[in-house]
Amino acid sequence: MPRSIQEFLPEADYSVEGGANLFLASGGVMKSRTFAYKHAGTDEELAASSNADIFFFEHQLKPGTKLKVQFSTTIRKAKFIPFSVAKTMPMSSKDLPQLLARLSITPTSAAARVVNQTINDCATPSVSGEPELCAASLEQMVDFSLKKLGNDDIQVKSTQVEKVDRAIQEYTIQEGVERFAGSKTVACHAKNFAYPMFICHAAATTRAYSVPLVGANGSKVNAMVACHTNTARWNPKNLAFQMLKVTPGSVPVCHFLPEDHIMWGTSK
Repeated sequence: MPRSIQEFLPEADYSVEGGANLFLASGGVMKSRTFAYKHAGTDEELAASSNADIFFFEHQLKPGTKLKVQFSTTIRKAKFIPFSVAKTMPMSSKDLPQLLARLSITPTSAAARVVNQTINDCATPSVSGEPELCAASLEQMVDFSLKKLGNDDIQVKSTQVEKVDRAIQEYTIQEGVERFAGSKTVACHAKNFAYPMFICHAAATTRAYSVPLVGANGSKVNAMVACHTNTARWNPKNLAFQMLKVTPGSVPVCHFLPEDHIMWGTSK
């Protein structure tokens, strides 16, 4: 089981009773790097990303390629809430006051804005039209993945970082780049929320790779890469297009998956 899932599993004595206990026991508002394909990249985002290879081309996935990347090992206190609780949580904009009250979150707080944004994201259809689910428990994530992939030889992977290094540095791709899974995958991306929340989508137009890297300081990373083969419906001003200087639908666009994003697939 990938460390990215293990870190979200509750301890044996973990319990949630609702109210403030639910919010605090889950570890507070989670922050994760997200890839917003529906949104236009701002000038500020473009400037902040100018010294890192957040997006790159599929043909670059070969030994010797050098990319500037920021990987950081994340230690989370947040734990999955029980399935019995997750399925009772209201997850629509009209029920936001009820959800905030249940979590004891002040409606005017920064945490409330984070919760509201993720609820809206969960309610918005995917850019590609692929099936999506916002999963707040391990059971929901597993159930969705099995329904989309079937039960045959399921593989689960995530990016594995050897040691903490929050600085952007140059990494070199090593021998051993491998295509992950077959033609069907499910990607689960961690969202910013009051407790662990993943937006999972069946990715029929994504090729996934396992990519070994070595940093300039000698640190090793076994990274997962997602290459999107159909970007025709992405926002034309998305950060990826601005950085790579390409147009929607012209070429596959690739990016590394952060540690708390999870890729499911089959061997066929």
